[in-house]
Amino acid sequence: MSGRARLAAAVGAVGAALCVLGAFLEPRRAAAAYLVAYAAAVSTALGALSLLMIGRLSNATWLVAPRRLFERVAWTLPLLALLALPLLVAIPVLYPWTWPATRLAPEVATAVARKTAYLNVPFFIVRAVLYLATWTVLAEAMRRASLREDAGPDAAAARRLYRLSAGGLPLLALTLTFAAFDWLMSLAPEWYSTIYGATWWAGGVVGALALVGVLARGAARGAMADVLTTGHRHAVGKLLLTFVMLWAYFAFSQLLVIWIARVPVEARWYAVRARGGWGVVSGALLVGHFALPFLALLPRWTKRHAGALAALGWWLLAMHWLDTYWLVMPEVTPAGPAPHWVDLAALLAVGGLATAYGAWRMRGAATVPRGDPRLGASLEYDVA
Repeated sequence: MSGRARLAAAVGAVGAALCVLGAFLEPRRAAAAYLVAYAAAVSTALGALSLLMIGRLSNATWLVAPRRLFERVAWTLPLLALLALPLLVAIPVLYPWTWPATRLAPEVATAVARKTAYLNVPFFIVRAVLYLATWTVLAEAMRRASLREDAGPDAAAARRLYRLSAGGLPLLALTLTFAAFDWLMSLAPEWYSTIYGATWWAGGVVGALALVGVLARGAARGAMADVLTTGHRHAVGKLLLTFVMLWAYFAFSQLLVIWIARVPVEARWYAVRARGGWGVVSGALLVGHFALPFLALLPRWTKRHAGALAALGWWLLAMHWLDTYWLVMPEVTPAGPAPHWVDLAALLAVGGLATAYGAWRMRGAATVPRGDPRLGASLEYDVA
């Protein structure tokens, strides 16, 4: 393991220890902070996995050369499955649908009573295990087939990757959507949105592409200096622009439908996020997650310049975390944002451990999939 990976592991260990301390001092606040960090990380990994599958199905030649950067993100899913355990332990303090009706507002108690067949702890845990197992199996099957190609052209491995992508992508979409409903949307059990899962997925893909932009900057200075071209960065930048707009479209569509319907129970979710400090955060997301990156990614230069793409990647990773914070924390501190040291601790724990694990899993893997017959064309890829 490299020095940077060991440092990331040490940071993750310190963050985890601080999270344990926070769980003793303020259990619900610590659980919510951990949920924010975990949901941001796992959605990023799932975004990378979905892009790998889409690339296989669409026969995307440009993706071959930088594919290991995407795989490095997706291959963290087995660890992230283990890191979900604290959330399962924290269910009774985190989710209102587990509380006695006397602790809930009348409309919330009524909604919970109608949903007990779905919102109950045993079924919640069974579903969570199913989601995590599905993602881990898909990621590991894709990993094994991809590594087989390192030994040389392997038609069987290529066919397996195509079939895994064709069968796994709908399964990934279904499990990801219901995970968003369970882990995030059920924090407000009286509220629902059918586009919620799609919005969370689009944000995760933005996070994955942003992280690849950051990793590409470091890789271009190291072992992949002769592999990554301006064309590859341009392709990542174009996809990033696409998914920034898609995230904004999904988010605006959800707001528009609820605004037009004017149903009080549905509007309450947005009412909390539109006033006071949460209104400021909403405005920051509008500008920082959409307007600024949209304008920044329009010029051709930004998409092709390694430093600019990496800087924008760091910015969008921060915005992805803030977006997840905005989804979770108003249900815990509705009066307004209340920054807490445990927010940073959770981010260090999940981010540090995932970074170290992702680097460790790359050991022995070639920097590029040498056996892919499209590698030559990918190395020469550029955008006119």
